[in-house]
Amino acid sequence: VLKKAHQADAWAIRTSTSASFFVRASLRWLRHLRQIIPTNNVRAHQDLAKVIAATEYAADATFNAVKFSARAMAAQVSARRLLWLKHWQADLKQKWRLVSSPVSGDKLFGEALDPWLIETRNKKKVLPSALRRGDHRPFQTFRRGPSRPF
Repeated sequence: VLKKAHQADAWAIRTSTSASFFVRASLRWLRHLRQIIPTNNVRAHQDLAKVIAATEYAADATFNAVKFSARAMAAQVSARRLLWLKHWQADLKQKWRLVSSPVSGDKLFGEALDPWLIETRNKKKVLPSALRRGDHRPFQTFRRGPSRPF
């Protein structure tokens, strides 16, 4: 699901960028048109000012759409990284250091994960566990004390 959302945001960025480029080009054309219209044609200048104001609003809106889609993509990458690290038994500081590392390459973590991986006997790379084999304790639920009437 996160991968599809990431792809949808990528398409949103692409379309918003295209729309923003077109709207900004339209602004240049409208400002050039304003210079060509004679100054005594007040009604045309008023109407053109309204069109320019609406076009500036559209330009800002498409730019904000690109900005917010990019932020959503970054949040989704962090969410995917956190899900991947969910069962790694390390302190939260180490996890966040990996989650907030810059994106590089075509892998989820890029090269930021390489220093943390250890190689097993059969040449697989895995994340080390903070607990030793003898330290595993079963999960205990929180138990409330006996209830006392007030």
